[in-house]
Amino acid sequence: MRLSNVIRGARIGFAAAAALGLSGLAGGAAADSGGLLNGFNNFNWKEFFTYHGSKDKQEQQQQKEHHLFCPEILVLDGTAASQVHAGTPPTNMNLRYQYALGDVVRECSQQGDQLAIKVGISGNVLLGPAGSPASFSVPLRVAIVDAKDNEPVVTKLYRVAATIPAGQAQTEFSLVTEPLLVPFTKDHADDDYTIKVGIDEGPEKPAAKHKE
Repeated sequence: MRLSNVIRGARIGFAAAAALGLSGLAGGAAADSGGLLNGFNNFNWKEFFTYHGSKDKQEQQQQKEHHLFCPEILVLDGTAASQVHAGTPPTNMNLRYQYALGDVVRECSQQGDQLAIKVGISGNVLLGPAGSPASFSVPLRVAIVDAKDNEPVVTKLYRVAATIPAGQAQTEFSLVTEPLLVPFTKDHADDDYTIKVGIDEGPEKPAAKHKE
């Protein structure tokens, strides 16, 4: 998955008509807030991002004294959807299934001298005319990219399970990552990093770029 060509878009349109061709992107990029995005209709992100642990008084006071500006989240160009066909050349009628992204969100917190970023992604698997109900493994790439040189500081490939049961034509999938840690330099983390996500059918990438 190339990290150079990106398109802004934190919300991807998806409908049954996608079986006849890839649908376009819709919506705008994430705002500058370090908290949850608003207006997501399809998935309960709040439940997944709610912090259930305990924080010491010093950490609570630090979070009250400043506001984090979480990095912008972008969907890489050409990775909002992926189609698999039963034959060549690919046509609408030999489409087996399609993966398509839905909502993407992020949440940031400071952990000492590190910035912890959790990323949430939802989407759909849709059967085409040549497809049949089955279990799928959706490959989702998440990368935290250094804004100075556009190189990944952290990049990780997740494989998310999704099953279309008998008698159904589509299903949803969702991912909430563990906290991805990068060096913290200032509250405006959006000046230091960009979050890039997408469906990645390519080979595994290096796990991280180590910095002094």
